[in-house]
Amino acid sequence: MPIDIQNQAEDNLRFIRSAMERAERVSAVSGAGAMAMGGIAVTAMALSAGVESLHTRLLIWIATAFLAGGAGAAGSWIKARRNNLSFSGDPGRRFLLCLIPALLVGVVLTVSLLPTQQVGLLPGLWMMLYGAGVLAAGTYAAAPVMHMGGAFLVAGLFAHALPERWSNVLLGLAFGGLHLYFGYQVYRHHGG
Repeated sequence: MPIDIQNQAEDNLRFIRSAMERAERVSAVSGAGAMAMGGIAVTAMALSAGVESLHTRLLIWIATAFLAGGAGAAGSWIKARRNNLSFSGDPGRRFLLCLIPALLVGVVLTVSLLPTQQVGLLPGLWMMLYGAGVLAAGTYAAAPVMHMGGAFLVAGLFAHALPERWSNVLLGLAFGGLHLYFGYQVYRHHGG
């Protein structure tokens, strides 16, 4: 039985290309965008520092999450365009599929807990859920992204162990400081 070498070679090339695409990292994650997210979070920490009501502080942080998320997405879009990269390819899709479920759980828990006496759990839950999502998504991104996810998980554990009055500082250190530090690492070592 003759072997069709041409067809077998084409099949092998398709398999190799597919494997390489699956192994590719998302290089469109923007370090500058992450640093902008960190700057927005530090500003939120300063704005909510004098606010007595935990509920009001958390509303400031919720608005901050939307603003910072937009800044991070814009940074990634700009980096992808500047470097002619695709964020919509398979690695980008997998990155988002890992991140979005944790964020959606955070939204559901926020809506559920905000009107209750359990509202003090939210800062730690936000950090841990964001950390879990970023850690999972980081398997498709530059190494500092995954490390940042792990750091958020640890910060969330501290938030649950410390008194509620520390929540604003911990949110600022986590969402501000970690984004600034790891964003700089991505910016410096992974193309912006």
